[in-house]
Amino acid sequence: MKKILVAISLLLLMACGTASQTSGEATSNVEPSVGAPMGAPITAEMPMADKSIPPVDGGVAGSGSTAPLNPGQRLVIRDAALVFQVADVAAADQQIRKAVSDAKGYVLSSSTNGTDADAVIYMSLKIPSEQLDATITLVEKLADKVWSRSMSGSDVTEEYIDMSGRLIAQEAARDRLLELLKKAETVEAAVAVNSALTDVQSQIEQLSGRMRYLRQGATFSSLTIEIHPIPTTPIVNPDGWQPLEDAKMALRGLLDFAQSIGTFLIGVVVWTPIWLPLLFLVRYLRKRWQNRKVTPPVA
Repeated sequence: MKKILVAISLLLLMACGTASQTSGEATSNVEPSVGAPMGAPITAEMPMADKSIPPVDGGVAGSGSTAPLNPGQRLVIRDAALVFQVADVAAADQQIRKAVSDAKGYVLSSSTNGTDADAVIYMSLKIPSEQLDATITLVEKLADKVWSRSMSGSDVTEEYIDMSGRLIAQEAARDRLLELLKKAETVEAAVAVNSALTDVQSQIEQLSGRMRYLRQGATFSSLTIEIHPIPTTPIVNPDGWQPLEDAKMALRGLLDFAQSIGTFLIGVVVWTPIWLPLLFLVRYLRKRWQNRKVTPPVA
């Protein structure tokens, strides 16, 4: 029993050490080459998918693979977004769907807000990375006015290489644990080996899933599109002439004016003790000044 536990511990330690070593060797082997530029996403030249692992739905050959990268091969996940106006939203929607289908892509999601001429369409598309630029150019030709355009990319090559090394080490540890399980002579030994085997298999599944996800993301780029209609300005009031509403507005204006006059008169009455004595004083002073001006000087 002790020998089996020691063997399990050694296998787990060897798996960790082998992962680091394999990751370093894989990184040193990935060098830029003339036929594969640093920023180029993976294309159909990728190795075929591993038959033991089914490809991700909607992918092409190799998009669901966990095989190591070729020398100079890069994994770049690209995302783009377009917002534009068109005269006919429904026609633009159909043309975009056809362009995506011709490019071997697919519509991930689609929604419409509003109705008829005011409808706004939101689309989330998946396009093969090598067709992304051509698809964006084609979509922009349909637009009467492009409001915004954005594109971003994320290089996940280093992450993929690191996971590839760890996966190789974990698979080697799994094979050794399977051999130990066959040689286990007691129930306790078999339980210990099986527990370690479960942990290793869980790590293998996590690494494989993440690697397939990175391959799929690099093979198919995301394109988000918003299609807005060109607003139309009516020449005449769509509701027509409404004399009753006009009369109500005129009456409301008259009442507001009468209210303003009433408020002014109330203020005049309230301030009478102030302005009335001042008015009499001003008149009295004015009369005295006029009398002095008219009276001739005494000879």
